[in-house]
Parts: sequence; structure tokens; C-alpha cells
Amino acid sequence: MIRFLIYLVFFSCTLFAQESKEYKLTDKAYGLAWDGVNFWYIDTNRRAIIKINEIGEQEIFNLGLANLRGISFDSREGKLLVVAPKQILKLDPNSGGITDKIQIPLSNVAGIASVGNYYYILDLDSGKVQIYDQSSSLLIGGFFTDRTRPRDICYGRDSLWISDSADNSIYRYDTKSGKITGSIKTNLRSVRGVLLSGSKLWVVDRENKEIKNIPFIETERFIASGEEEYNLEVSLKFKLDSVSLSKAQIAILHPPSNEQQRIRSVKFSDTAYQPAFIQRNRVHLKKLSIEDLPGEQIVKYKFSSKNQFIKYYVTDEYLDKDSVYPGDVTSYYEKTNEELKLLPRDYLDAIYQARQTSISINDFKDKMKEIGVPIQPFRMIRFEKGKAKSIQDSLSIFLLSYGWIPIADLGLGSNTDKRYFEKKESDLILYQSLNFKSSVSPVYFRKDANSEWENLPAEITYKIK
Repeated sequence: MIRFLIYLVFFSCTLFAQESKEYKLTDKAYGLAWDGVNFWYIDTNRRAIIKINEIGEQEIFNLGLANLRGISFDSREGKLLVVAPKQILKLDPNSGGITDKIQIPLSNVAGIASVGNYYYILDLDSGKVQIYDQSSSLLIGGFFTDRTRPRDICYGRDSLWISDSADNSIYRYDTKSGKITGSIKTNLRSVRGVLLSGSKLWVVDRENKEIKNIPFIETERFIASGEEEYNLEVSLKFKLDSVSLSKAQIAILHPPSNEQQRIRSVKFSDTAYQPAFIQRNRVHLKKLSIEDLPGEQIVKYKFSSKNQFIKYYVTDEYLDKDSVYPGDVTSYYEKTNEELKLLPRDYLDAIYQARQTSISINDFKDKMKEIGVPIQPFRMIRFEKGKAKSIQDSLSIFLLSYGWIPIADLGLGSNTDKRYFEKKESDLILYQSLNFKSSVSPVYFRKDANSEWENLPAEITYKIK
């Protein structure tokens, strides 16, 4: 075992009083654990784990194993858990020495959480939380996170918490049902580790090489209940006018996967379409060649969606915050931050008034644009008793300091609390726009990798299975 110390300068308050401050890390930090005295994280470059002790020293324990990602502390055994391909290592936190190895049939693990007799293991290949039973030494089930880029998992307050580097949010899951029960959006750009210790939520910010404390509100951002599952087959018919399609690309936007709906099993009949991303949105992308012909194109794919009824509630803690819109919503509104002078409470009042007085969703959208509220238009299909009832256009709004909220319907009763917003399990968002302008279809085309994406009109057929 190779050990040496790195001395860094910290603030005078000690880390272990769990102050709301930031702590510097080495390059390629991943995962986060707390043993009651020290923080621990993984340095993937060094193939090592690193301890930050009570006076701010960092001590390196070189394990010499590639692809180390998951790290946690098992308080029952007093051991650190570190995950490498196909094995869980148990380490003595005093010496850093390996005391035991557990073989698992998983090669690409993002994180691990110890809960009683079970290990909850975040499998990157499937995006699934796999449950390992220590008594039987078997995987005994689990649930799909349906996160775009899950990066770490921890346990706390009878829930599992999973970080997603796609939107740099933390999602809370019920350990029994696997349902999302809450989410916390950060203002970071590269979240890797997540740790809930007492009342504090900590993350690894790889971009700035820091451990950061993320404040969050005790009350839930939303309450979820009820769930419906839908299976759809989609057929898109559109036209390409280019004479030569060499180096061109076609991208088909997925239905968004979020706390409202969990999209899975997206499969295209044409295997040339491969999973990719546009502006952090999931797509299936096809790179065209000189052999591809212009003219009419037909693309078919299918997917399933688990939808929840969600009631959002905006508490005083959000409304009293002094905040500005984060950088990742700038493409969803036209005014600059300097022009946005209202407080969150004022925006909530303006949104409520607009919902009461707008005669159409386009009228509501224009009012939101006028006062500077970010909007993201979407097209949804509404079900009734499991059958498709209608296809409607609507939008999500971004409430300052709170986050994105879907607006499925405008009509509100006179006694409706303006702090409440609902998204029904019978509403499935089919595709949403990449900016504040409405998309005409989920089909995007560009002439080459350096060109802008063009949204193409398409004839769309949805078949409910």
C-alpha cells in the first residue's frame, strides 16, 4: 500500500463541523463518502481513494485498480465500500487496507449505498439500481432510474439519492417502489459524487475540483402519487431536399425522461440510428452518407413510459430567495438577466394572473415571454381510461429559484391556490422544444457536424399498444 500526504490550504473552520463551505479536490474526483470523521473520494487518474481528515490534510491510498467509481461507508461494519469492475472492496478506514472482496456480475458501476443487509448498486450499463443481498450473495432485483447520466448514489432519510450529470440535479427515490419522490437542482456543471450526511447534502463538483454543500428545502418540491404505463409505436414521415446527403445527420428527439414520466426501451427499426445527445436532450442520431437518397423518409420507433401524477407546491422558502436564472435556461427566454427585475413571489403572481386571463396556450405563452419567464413548449398526448383522447400543445415554465413546472391546462378555479401546479399521469409529453420556439416535430437535420440543427416538419402517427 502506497500512502503519502497532500497538504492544501482550507478555511479556518474545520470540515467536520459540516460547515456550508467548499473543499478543494484533486483532478478526476469521483464519488463521496463520510465515515463520521473524514470525507473520502476516488481519484480515477491515480486509481486511488483519498481521505480528507479533520485538519484538512488529504491522504492517498493507492489501490492500483482501474475504473474505480463507487465509494460509500457501511456504518454497520465500520468499513469503506469501494466498487471496481465485478467486485466490491471492503477497506479499513484507519489503514486503507483491503479486508475483503465481494464478487459481483457488474462491470460498469457508478456508485454504491449500504442499507441494512443490502447494497444498492448503480449500474451504468443499464441505468438501473441493482440490489445485492449480502446473505445470499445474489442480485435480487432493483429498479430503473431512467436518468440520462446517473453518476453516484447514497442513502439517507429512508431514501436513495442519485446524482445526474446531464442536468446536474439530485433525484430522491423510494427504496421499495423505485419511484422518484423529490429532486434538487444544483447550479453546477459537472456533478459526480453525492452524499447526504445528517441535514447536509454534499456533491463532488469535478469542474471546479471541490466538495460543495447544496442547500435544499425540507419540504418536498413535489408530491407524486398514482402511476400509469403506456407503450407507443411512432411512425415519422418527412422529406429531405438536399441533393447530396454526405456528412449530413438526422436526429430524432426522445420523449423527455424526468420526474413526471420515465421513458425506457426506446428502439428504432433502423439500427443506423444510435443513441446520442443534442443540448443534453436524448436523441437517436443517424449519420448519412452519399449512398443515402433525398426525398421522403420514414422512421419508426417504439418506447414505453411510466407516468406519475405530480402536484408541485411552491413554499415560502423558494419565494423569498434572491436569485437569478441559471445559465442553462437562457435559450428559453428573450430578455437578459439585467432586464429581469421581479422577485420569485412576483413571478408567481404574474403566472397565476396569466393562467386566469389567457384565452389560449399561445396567449399564455406570449404573456410569459413578455414578462421574461423561460418557457419550453411541448406536445403531449392525453389519455383517458388507457386510451388516447387527444394530442395537445402546451409548455413548461421555469419559476425563478424553483425550477421547471409543466402547465398542461390553463383553467383554474377561483379558489385554486396559486402555489399549486399539477401534471397528471394521463398526460405523456411526446417531444419538447430545444428553445422557447415551438418545435414542429421531433425531427432535426443538419448538413454537417458544423451546421445548425434545423427542425423539419413531419407527418406523425402514434399507435398505442
